[in-house]
Amino acid sequence: MPNQGINMAANGAAGASAGAWQQNPAEIDKREIMAIARAVVEKRSYVVKYIDIYNALRDIVEDNDEFHELECKLYEDIVESRIENVYRFGGKCDDSDCDVVIVTPGELSEKQLKIIEELIELYTFRLYDGDEDERSELALTLHNLIKMWFSDCRYASSPAEAVYELAKKYMLEVEEEDNRDQWYVGDIYYNVEGVDTRIVKSTGYCTNCVDFYVDAYENIVAKCTKWHFEGDVD
Repeated sequence: MPNQGINMAANGAAGASAGAWQQNPAEIDKREIMAIARAVVEKRSYVVKYIDIYNALRDIVEDNDEFHELECKLYEDIVESRIENVYRFGGKCDDSDCDVVIVTPGELSEKQLKIIEELIELYTFRLYDGDEDERSELALTLHNLIKMWFSDCRYASSPAEAVYELAKKYMLEVEEEDNRDQWYVGDIYYNVEGVDTRIVKSTGYCTNCVDFYVDAYENIVAKCTKWHFEGDVD
């Protein structure tokens, strides 16, 4: 079972505040980062449950005693906001199984964290008038909210970007294969240590920012960037 010894801020962000203290990257075990990354890749979402990270770590660490020791450290590091841009919120049950963990490409503001906290409180309200299918919409709602905050008309974020930034920050090995042409259009592929799915950063031409009523006679073609996992289709 996931760690139940720490149950801080059961209905809110545990230490998840903008500018919260983070631990030196060298003090975070790389396997913790691999487990978080694998959970995000598996769910294809910025939003996972702690149980997803727990299971991913279980696949990484074979020795039972070593696993339990590292899992306790991992949970504490998440709860105490020691891992940059990884935020934990209490779920609708009383242990860590259903804690909501959000992994973002950059730091969230206090205002953004408050919005997330209020949404989670609504869906974990014990007298909530809805079924489990409606509750499951929470992850998708939060995912799209994060995507909106980190994207614009020329830049499409995704959980792939969050995994890339996490890996770079915490010194996982990242191998780069640059397949762009002489105009820097095309794909860059990233192989992240401990993750079996490649990350792709694609650059191409688009007209996403154009208001055709206003910009009809302007140069309407621009370069746009999109993050995704290899093999994923929009």
